[in-house]
Amino acid sequence: MVRREWLIPQNYKFPALLVHTHDPWTIKNWKHLSRGYDEEERIKICIERIRGHTMVTHDGLLHSYRIARYIVRRLVPGAFVETGCCQGGAAAMLAYAALHEGEERSLHLFDSFKGLPKPHRFEWQEWMERDWKISKQDATGEITASGALVADKSDAERVLFEIVCYSKASVFFHVGWFQDTIPRACNFIGEISLLRLDGDLFDSTLVALRHLYPLVVKGGFVIIDDYALIGCRSACETYFKEEGIDPYLHYIDGVARYFVKN
Repeated sequence: MVRREWLIPQNYKFPALLVHTHDPWTIKNWKHLSRGYDEEERIKICIERIRGHTMVTHDGLLHSYRIARYIVRRLVPGAFVETGCCQGGAAAMLAYAALHEGEERSLHLFDSFKGLPKPHRFEWQEWMERDWKISKQDATGEITASGALVADKSDAERVLFEIVCYSKASVFFHVGWFQDTIPRACNFIGEISLLRLDGDLFDSTLVALRHLYPLVVKGGFVIIDDYALIGCRSACETYFKEEGIDPYLHYIDGVARYFVKN
């Protein structure tokens, strides 16, 4: 029996709810990291290549890859859509999955590339001031840049086109606030097989669900990256109530969930 006490840092909680691929301890012990997924070692190679382009957890990236691969293998029709692509790492995992199955799905990627808008007062939490530099006074719900999580479009382009080598013809960037870009894009996206929600906040999540969820095909998947955040969870609950649906939310990790459209 292998003793692994030396792998456990002080104050470490097991099992871990969140495993961040860019965490120094995770990187140091990368070869020992195993969450029990099928083909995990193969998928970890993809994660190593793109982890500098994402804040999504190890489990979040693994699920994104495996769900996308399942969709392609099962011939579920429709594009891959992500609201909140940031530096492109999660989208890159979707692209890798499609390429490994010999296909290139259309990727529709939404981001303001100005960072997050301002949260509403009801969804503001103290950690937002520490981590995002958004004070309680700034939580006005205005669709203006808060200064948090600003990304550059060139980073997403680099990981998709230079690292993953996905075709530029298959990737569509929708730049701007979701309230402006999502309604316009609905006219030409067509069917959606995978909708990945990563907008963090109430308004960003609700506008994506209202406009894009109707395009998700039966048997398609919805990944909710920020379900642990008050605003995101409230938006999901609001939309589910509006539509009279009650999907079973599968656990990904301490923050993320996914479900299949029936």
